Amino acid sequence: MLTGEEFGEIVDILKASDAHRRTTMLGVLAKEPTGDPRVLPVVEELLADDTPDLISVPMLFGEIRWVAAHALAAERRAASVPTPVELVGIPQPLSSDELSALVDRSGLPRRAGVDGMLTSFAALRERGLLPVTTLRLPAWTT
Repeated sequence: MLTGEEFGEIVDILKASDAHRRTTMLGVLAKEPTGDPRVLPVVEELLADDTPDLISVPMLFGEIRWVAAHALAAERRAASVPTPVELVGIPQPLSSDELSALVDRSGLPRRAGVDGMLTSFAALRERGLLPVTTLRLPAWTT
């Protein structure tokens, strides 16, 4: 169980205006869940966060809610909550090469750097040109 101070720090980061801070904390929780049930509703809120971000290294671009789903599944397992996580119609994360290829095929201008790639991701999403999937994460690993 987290101390009140630890819980407060996690909540502050998950509610930060900086998208990458949210993504980074979700990545930590996905790999090292706290098992503290107080974290669950805070992470659940982020299942609606469709902000594009660099969601992993090597470079993989996607929406924050993709990482939130993985963090929530890990936290639910650690807290013994047997509820799976499902996101329907979520854009698949893309490598920089995959994203660049979609940009080229769409006729959009190429943009340099991480910020440029995130802008391209958002532009492709607005045009319905990103591959989408249903992400299903089980409550328990077998």
